[in-house]
Amino acid sequence: MYKSELLKSGSESFNGKENDNVLFIIEKQLKDEKLWKKFVNVFLTKEDSEGNGWRGEYFGKMMRGACLAYKYLPDENLYAVLESAVKKLLTTQDEAGRITTYTPESEFNGWDMWCRKYVLVGCLYFSDICKDNELKKDILNALMRHADYIASKIGADKKPITKTSYIYGGLNSCTILEPFVELYKLTGKKEYLDFAEYIISVGGCETGNLIELVKEGKYPYTFPEVKAYEMMSFFEGVLAYYEVTGKEEYLDVVEKFMRSVRESDVTI
Repeated sequence: MYKSELLKSGSESFNGKENDNVLFIIEKQLKDEKLWKKFVNVFLTKEDSEGNGWRGEYFGKMMRGACLAYKYLPDENLYAVLESAVKKLLTTQDEAGRITTYTPESEFNGWDMWCRKYVLVGCLYFSDICKDNELKKDILNALMRHADYIASKIGADKKPITKTSYIYGGLNSCTILEPFVELYKLTGKKEYLDFAEYIISVGGCETGNLIELVKEGKYPYTFPEVKAYEMMSFFEGVLAYYEVTGKEEYLDVVEKFMRSVRESDVTI
């Protein structure tokens, strides 16, 4: 996922409107240091605690897109802005290893796990373009502490992951599956694979095991939760799990899911 052989730096180019759009986004949005400051600041203010917000997702979403834009069009000014933002994010990590927009008293509710996922996603994408080996080590160490804290609190004999959100049966929380698999790829740490297997075992959703529903031939619009974004993110994680384990049944599940989406789900 994070190291795409299909997009090496500067290897692809577009003409006309498409290229203009990328340039516009880079210059007017991705290089805007004020935006990055706001994205990082919510990890200090913890303002998502009130009302179970999702401001913590913005850093990771923007960083993922920015790193892909950098790969498309390497720009050292853009790189400097992204590097600075990541370094600032790492300074928000507390002694327990948490990088989150929720206080300890309010954690693992609402969109907290979703936002923690995007911390992993954003930093993993930046690590893929990072030129500083020491910074790469710092990023990985911070992400491991971040992930270790999550795994110490959530699991089969702890708080169930599907209980960490009242939204979509906890499907939003279960999308952290993919970055945990990616961490396992980078570290070989069995605990991360174990945590991924735990998420697989619950099927991604409290109100219905999505993996089993796919195996039964159910269409996605009939699932107990039908939010497309979170659902697609979960099955991306199932695919990543197949990649590291070679268990064909999970590749079959993802292929069957994609066919069912193509056959049944049409959106305007």
